[in-house]
Amino acid sequence: MGLNERTLDRGDGALPLLVGTPDDANGAAIVLATEAYGINEFTRGVVAKLAALGYAVLAPDYYRGAGPKDADNYEDFTEVMEAIGGLDFARATHDVMASVDHARELPGVDPERVAVWGYCTGGTLALLTAALDRRLAAAVVFFPSQPTFAELDARHPVQPIDLLWNVACPMQLLYGDQDFLADVMPEIARRLEQWGVEHEMKVYEGAGHAFSAPVPPLRHDAADAASWVDATAFAARHLLD
Repeated sequence: MGLNERTLDRGDGALPLLVGTPDDANGAAIVLATEAYGINEFTRGVVAKLAALGYAVLAPDYYRGAGPKDADNYEDFTEVMEAIGGLDFARATHDVMASVDHARELPGVDPERVAVWGYCTGGTLALLTAALDRRLAAAVVFFPSQPTFAELDARHPVQPIDLLWNVACPMQLLYGDQDFLADVMPEIARRLEQWGVEHEMKVYEGAGHAFSAPVPPLRHDAADAASWVDATAFAARHLLD
């Protein structure tokens, strides 16, 4: 298994990618939309673990180098909140979608067995990608941070929750019952149910937002461990079975 960096020409600039190449490939690929901190040690760890399971993994830097400088600092939220506030969600979603298209073209990857997987702000991007790309095999969405935006503009052209009717792939949503958006998640489930989208919700007792963070104050050990088992099992059911 190896990790390497490459770039994808997006026409409006270069999109950096972190790529995990499995030693024993299973023919499926996962595009990882990172948490709001961008590509850091946590992201590298997830990419490595998924590649070790046999998946080709692509993690696009949707900040394109303009994300938090201290991407491993989980104690001071000032910089990461500024990065989220300045993010062009429309462009970032297109970057994730372009990464999915690129994954489909990788040697040895079955283009019908590509999934999207996202955390936090990346969870929002994964949700948007699942709604806009109807060829995806599955979507794994950890605690999406922006099911709705404060206002709509060129960088936030639509409320993510209002696109759920167009999701064509099975979707798994994972969050803690102490998440600041826990009250919104049942509405997401209701809409998915209403439009006949295959889905499952995994709720972890005592866990707050971003419970998979590697260090306190966000981390919740039990939720992180259980969610990894749940998410990888879900991915395997829809990508490998």
